[in-house]
Amino acid sequence: MSTISKITDRIQGVIQQRMPSFHPVYPQVALEMDATEMVLVRLKRKGRNKPTLEAHEVSPMPAPSEPLSMFRPSLRPAAEIAGVIQEMFTKTGTKPGKISLVIPDNVAKISLLSLPERPPTRKHLEEILRFKLRRSVPFRMDDSVISYQVIPAEGKAVNVLVALMHRLVVEQFETAVRAAGARPGLVDLCTPNLLNLCRRELDELNSKGHDAALLNCAGSYFSLVIIRAGRIIFFRSKSLHGSGAEGAQVADASVLARELNHSLAYYQEKLSGTGVHTLMVRTVAGSESILPALEGFGFESIRPVDPAVSLQIVSGLRMEQATAQRLAPAVSAASGRGR
Repeated sequence: MSTISKITDRIQGVIQQRMPSFHPVYPQVALEMDATEMVLVRLKRKGRNKPTLEAHEVSPMPAPSEPLSMFRPSLRPAAEIAGVIQEMFTKTGTKPGKISLVIPDNVAKISLLSLPERPPTRKHLEEILRFKLRRSVPFRMDDSVISYQVIPAEGKAVNVLVALMHRLVVEQFETAVRAAGARPGLVDLCTPNLLNLCRRELDELNSKGHDAALLNCAGSYFSLVIIRAGRIIFFRSKSLHGSGAEGAQVADASVLARELNHSLAYYQEKLSGTGVHTLMVRTVAGSESILPALEGFGFESIRPVDPAVSLQIVSGLRMEQATAQRLAPAVSAASGRGR
């Protein structure tokens, strides 16, 4: 590494520590990869207007040799996946370059941690997070990568939504993207991207004194997030699948109902929950069967996640609900966090 590079890295570290509100530049092309499909989205933004959805493509993921795991790489060889990605670029007229990459929640250990106050530096915060999580992760901390978001709480306290991933598991996704001629400029998880997409609607519900929730049913797993007064108070991600036709993984409504019961009981008993008013739901192919199971939980309203409300749609492109649900995480990643 050159002396200039070392100096640049040092300056960048100072910026990130002294300016926690510093926003990175987000690529306006995003690729979501999960166990069964890949989704490519390209947006275009002009000034402060809503971004325009210029193109999108959904393609099957070459079937993994075994279910996706947070413990070890399990995708098909990078060359196989790269060929599909290159076809998606070609079909959408998208130039391979820097892209945002969205990967499944179930390749990460996701936790919501409470701290009495925010540590003074980013380095100090990461050391505390790694110390707290070291016994709950089934691999060496030296082999992990960490991502987190600090959430204000009462007084000086903060909550931290933190995701810990095995380095080799993350690298298998990045390697496939690079083999297709693109560069992953941002790597993020599915549900945090959905949360950013739905933030405005969730904030409106909170402003009326209501707790609200987001449920992401992604076929092989589900994630539930509960929001109160603009803050995440609960986050849980759990495997959710059974054996379908030809051994395919499908959502199991009975598993979802049981896990939701456990989650909502914890919310009421430990978090002083008085009831989730509105549940925002995202389902993908194979998980729609869980929708009837939600009706018995007493939600005042159940709404589908809809990325179209934050987009301009190019003439000739349609955004049916099933398509909107599938594109939502990639749309959020391409539009940029906090915008």
